[in-house]
Amino acid sequence: MILPACSLLLRRRHAAVLGAVALGLAACGTETDADDDTAATAAEPVEVDHAEPRLVVAYPDHVEFFDATTIESLGTVETDSAVYVQTAADGRHVFTLAHQDEKIGLVDSGTWTEAHGDHGHSFTLDPSSTALDLDGLSYHAVSDDERSVIWFDDLGAFGVLDHDELEGGTIEPQMFEVGEPHHGVAVPTADGGFLASVSADGEATGVAVLDATGAETNRFETCPGLHGESHVGETGYAFGCGTGILVVDGGQATSIPSPVEGAGTGTLASDHESTIVAGALSAEDRPELGSQLALYDTATGASRAVELGAPFSNLVVSEGRAIVVGTDGALRVVDLASGEVTTVPAIAEWEKTDDWQEPRPYLAVAGDTVWITDPQAGAIHTLDLATSALETTEVEGGPGRLVVVNADHAGHSH
Repeated sequence: MILPACSLLLRRRHAAVLGAVALGLAACGTETDADDDTAATAAEPVEVDHAEPRLVVAYPDHVEFFDATTIESLGTVETDSAVYVQTAADGRHVFTLAHQDEKIGLVDSGTWTEAHGDHGHSFTLDPSSTALDLDGLSYHAVSDDERSVIWFDDLGAFGVLDHDELEGGTIEPQMFEVGEPHHGVAVPTADGGFLASVSADGEATGVAVLDATGAETNRFETCPGLHGESHVGETGYAFGCGTGILVVDGGQATSIPSPVEGAGTGTLASDHESTIVAGALSAEDRPELGSQLALYDTATGASRAVELGAPFSNLVVSEGRAIVVGTDGALRVVDLASGEVTTVPAIAEWEKTDDWQEPRPYLAVAGDTVWITDPQAGAIHTLDLATSALETTEVEGGPGRLVVVNADHAGHSH
């Protein structure tokens, strides 16, 4: 079922919401207020000689933008609480998912590169917020090169934004209803359709294959406790399951068992350079799994567990390497093909608590450069994996989750 986009209609707990939608209420996107200094800037873009990557960093009450090379602050956008930051389809905008306040926003990092064959033209603007302002509970916004898909836990539905719709005075996602509310995820597929989690008794159990209209064409209910997703190759996605992972590609599904009996896989990460997906292992009352990483080979169906020697924070993958920061402060760089682990000292020891909302270090990576937020020290660290050189920049407050934008084109002149 396709729903009109409307920020005031994204509340399942108000009984009239979906009924009102069915009656055809008009869409009600948020208009930009020209007098609001947090609205999208009207300044003209400035063309620059090369791509200028920026960091978008979440704090407890704001999002801050930094030059990724100098770690110079370029501005802030206030938020009511800490947010998840996830890059949108155009690689320029970043979603801010405030699950505590059940709010979804979008900020403009103000840096991007337009590809033209073998070269690109790079531009910058002052960073700013945008007209997107939705009510809803969301933890996942997944993007490909053309579309971004936002999953709403409280609706059992997802919203879709095309790349070209992320600018301008009104930003309205097209809404698709899937089923009962649950903690889930939806992703765009290469054929213009979607994959969306399905549930039973409020828990995700598998994946539905949907066409571009939202009509279901297939279903795979073989992923109990579905949590986490990642791209696989050019057209597929992997989903974390309580029994391993589920890989869906071209309308077909393959299950790969966990390398540890009785353990599930949550957070997943991968890149286009490898058929191997990395995942964090977990199982109730088995804390020892917090220091193990699962490697799933989607080409062969094999899996293995790699012991890292310490619990870790978020997981990132770049150029065939999985990277985490352990509680002992050292990075673990794992070769996806061989499973070989390289340890690189980086920051001070930190404690991982059971409360996943507590501030902790987070990583972003592009090529050989890793950025590490350090809320304990009030710093952002920049590490060169090729040389192990580490630079530390003190910043205000306790930086948390982060993404890097426009880094893929760094060094490419126009």
